[in-house]
Amino acid sequence: MSKIEKVIFDLGKVIVKFDPRNLYNKVFDTSEDTDFFFKNICPWEWHIQQDLVYDTKPATLKKIEEHPDYKYAIESFYGRFQEMIVGIYEENLKIAFDLKQKGIPIFILSNFPGDQFDIYASKNKFVNEFDDMIISGKVGLKKPDAKIYELAIKKFICDPKKTLFIDDRPENTESAKKIGFQTITLDKPNKLKEYLKEFTF
Repeated sequence: MSKIEKVIFDLGKVIVKFDPRNLYNKVFDTSEDTDFFFKNICPWEWHIQQDLVYDTKPATLKKIEEHPDYKYAIESFYGRFQEMIVGIYEENLKIAFDLKQKGIPIFILSNFPGDQFDIYASKNKFVNEFDDMIISGKVGLKKPDAKIYELAIKKFICDPKKTLFIDDRPENTESAKKIGFQTITLDKPNKLKEYLKEFTF
C-alpha cells in the first residue's frame, strides 16, 4: 500500500455521535411508538433522501400531508434534528487533529442535509478546522455514489491511492475502494486508533 498523504473522514459515527432515538424517546411515550414511527412514518430511506438536498422543509411538509396525525413528530425530525446529535468521539477528533499537526491534510466527506449541517457547524466550530469538506446536501450528491468520490478527488486535489477514507458504512467504503482509495470501515468508533496502525503515514 502507498504511503498515506491525505485523510478523509465521515462525520456520523466516526467523529460525531448520531442517535435519532435520543430525540424520539422524548417525542413518544414508548419505545414501541418510536419503532412504529421509524418503520412506517419517517423510515431511514426517507431521511437519506434528504441528504441530497439543502432545504429539508419541502420533504417535511409533504410527509405531514401524508400523515397529518403525526404532524408534531414529523416536524421534530428536522426541527429538532440537532438533538439527534449527542456528542463527539473525542479520541477520533484528536486523532484527526494530530494528523493535521503532522502535516497531513484532513477533510470531511459527509452525507448531511445542507441546512442541518449549517446549523451544526455554526455551533461546533471544530468542523472549520478541517482543511476542506464536501457535504452531500450542498452538492446534490451522496455516498455511495461514485460521483461524490470523483468530486472529492478534484476538490481535495488528492491521489486516491495515497488517500485514506474513513466511514462507518461498508457500502460507502466499498464504493470508494473501487475508485482507488485506501479505506477503513469503522464498525466501532473506538477502533480507529487500532485500525490506523495498518497504514503508513
